Amino acid sequence: MYKYSLVDVESDLIIGNCTNIVGLSGSRQYRARNFYELIVVGLRLNEIYIKHCLATKAKMARICINMLSQDEKVIGSFFFLLHKPYYFHKNPIPQEMFNMEIFGVFWVEPSYEAMEIWRKWMVSKPTIKNTWSSLSQRRRLGWLEVVRMHHATYCNIPNNNYFLDMTHVRDSVSFYCALGEAMNGPGGYYGFSLDSLDDCFCGGFGATPPFVLHLCNGNFDELMHRDKIKESEREKLRKLQELLILNQVTLVWQKDLHFTR
Repeated sequence: MYKYSLVDVESDLIIGNCTNIVGLSGSRQYRARNFYELIVVGLRLNEIYIKHCLATKAKMARICINMLSQDEKVIGSFFFLLHKPYYFHKNPIPQEMFNMEIFGVFWVEPSYEAMEIWRKWMVSKPTIKNTWSSLSQRRRLGWLEVVRMHHATYCNIPNNNYFLDMTHVRDSVSFYCALGEAMNGPGGYYGFSLDSLDDCFCGGFGATPPFVLHLCNGNFDELMHRDKIKESEREKLRKLQELLILNQVTLVWQKDLHFTR
């Protein structure tokens, strides 16, 4: 089963599919001055791409590394710039699966925590909410990285009411994790910072204001007045609440409603 596909950015042609990529884990042992050495394992080249390279003498320099689900659909991507271009017309072209070493830099470097989550999503994307709640703070940041980059199709069916489970919300990071799922279901995304949340309000990520956000099992006031919360985190939550209200999101505290959605 193929786990990754490689796409040539210049021609937009599929280079080939492979069974694994060693070094795509964010592990520091493969890094040197931000360069990564990746080993593409079990690569089977696409005949159309090879014909293109032989006919045009094109180089492979910028590639898109697509992560695939069990049914080999693209769920996320990383862009990778090779340190030295590779010319297929200058090298023997294997007819069967083979391993290829590539060396270069990511346009957006994947974190170790995010890659842990990606590997799980390649087997099965979350089907229930709050899967992120058992993760450490660093892994929750990795979760937000994954949901932000996940190739999702957002529902544009009008809905005036959304329900956010505050059970596991302790800070701004966990709020964004819960907000994404409130707006777009398990593993959903709806911002990871004030700027990105503001972008979501403009459309393209599902709902656009005005709408009602029902806070279940907690609210902003309770959250901001927790004994152990840092002042810096309290300020982030205050600005987050203000941004929601400013953009015509009505916040309703469902005090006696246990989250069941």
